[in-house]
Amino acid sequence: MHFRNLFLLFTVLALGITASVNTSAVLLFHDDFEKDDVGKEPGKWIVGHDGSTTAEVVADPKDANNKVLLTADKASNESRHDVGGSIYVIGDANWDDYVAEWDMMFPDDFYMGVVFRFQDGEKFYLSDRRQGGRDYHFYKRQGGWAQIQAGMVENEPEVWYRAQLILSGDEFTFKLKERKDKTSFDKIDPATEGEDGDFKTGKFGHYGLVYLDNIFIGDAVEDLVLPVEAQDKLSTTWGAIKGGY
Repeated sequence: MHFRNLFLLFTVLALGITASVNTSAVLLFHDDFEKDDVGKEPGKWIVGHDGSTTAEVVADPKDANNKVLLTADKASNESRHDVGGSIYVIGDANWDDYVAEWDMMFPDDFYMGVVFRFQDGEKFYLSDRRQGGRDYHFYKRQGGWAQIQAGMVENEPEVWYRAQLILSGDEFTFKLKERKDKTSFDKIDPATEGEDGDFKTGKFGHYGLVYLDNIFIGDAVEDLVLPVEAQDKLSTTWGAIKGGY
C-alpha cells in the first residue's frame, strides 16, 4: 500500500509538471531586421493602414554594420496616418496581454511611437512621443483622437532608447530608458500608465517616423528570449541584454 501511494503521488506530480510545461508562456515575436535587405520593406511586417509612406530597412545611423527599420520615407509631419502615413503591424488580431520591448530612436523632435491592440486604421491605441522631449502619452483612435493618459519622460532625438510596454487587461504601462542604461525595467518608473477597455485585442505596430530595432514580444518578461538554435544577432547575447534592458 505504501508503494502504491508513492506511485500515485509520483503520477500526480508528473501530470502537474507536464501540464505546467504545456501551458508555459512563449516568445510571440522577434525581429532585428538582419535577414532583411537594405532598401526593402520589412519581411515580417504587413501594412495595417495603407498610406503614402513606406517602411524600409536601412543601415543604423549609429552603426553602419547594423540593420534597423525606418518606419517612413517622408518628413515626419507627413508620416502620421491621419495625414497620409502608413501603419505597419505584426502579430495576431487575437493578441491581448503581453510584454513588448524594443529599441527606438527619434530622427527629429516630432510625434512618433507605437500602436497596440490595432484592429484597423480607426481602432487602435497609441503610445506617443510628443514634441518637446518630455511628454509621452497614451491615446485611443476611434473616429478621432482621445487622450487616455498623459505621461512624462525625458528624451531627445538621435539617441537610442529601450522601451517596454506591458498590457494587462484594461491597464497599460510604458517605460523608457537609454539603451546604454543597465538598469532593469523593474527598477524603472513608468513614463505613462493608463487604462481603457474598448479594445481587448489587436496587433502591434509603429506610428510616425521612427527607427526601430531588436523587437521582442512575449507573454512575460521571462519569455523575451530567443531559442538557442536561432542565428540572429542577439541569440548568444541575451544574458547581457536582459541585464542591461
